[in-house]
Amino acid sequence: MSKKYNEKLEENYSALLKGKIRHLTADELKERIIKFLAEQKICTLSTCAHNIPRSTPVRYRSHGLTLYILTEGGGKVRNIIENHNVSASVIGEYSGFKSVTCLQLWGTAEIIDPRSGQQYEESRELMHLEEREDLKQIQVKNIRTEMYIIKISVEKARFLSFPEGILNQTLIIKQ
Repeated sequence: MSKKYNEKLEENYSALLKGKIRHLTADELKERIIKFLAEQKICTLSTCAHNIPRSTPVRYRSHGLTLYILTEGGGKVRNIIENHNVSASVIGEYSGFKSVTCLQLWGTAEIIDPRSGQQYEESRELMHLEEREDLKQIQVKNIRTEMYIIKISVEKARFLSFPEGILNQTLIIKQ
């Protein structure tokens, strides 16, 4: 059913784009996804535990195809502890239907505790937190509770960019 649906979507999109479809190689697609992740700042992280889904908009940093999210904890962390399978969606700037650029990700998440030493410090360094104006404004170093880091290792990505003629191309990342 999914294959038929995807074929119909591509047929509809092809008509909309009037034949300007680009099929990227796996390496080209991977590089385009990495670039898109680096350009954006916000994703919607979806987790699930006890058969109850939860989607949370969060700010992230990417390093290649790995996402890092600084968090105080809460439901998303509890869900990841229960079930490390996650998905995320990232949406580019929208100025009408033909401007749509978006990315769906699936992967596994791990919680990096502030007391985990070197792994925590390395992850914080990759996030370049000192560059974030929003964290400077709230003086994140003065917050009494150490914040966790969610590290998402992407296993599958699906990318769509109408302006570039890229239609729902899927990348499977070999672990």
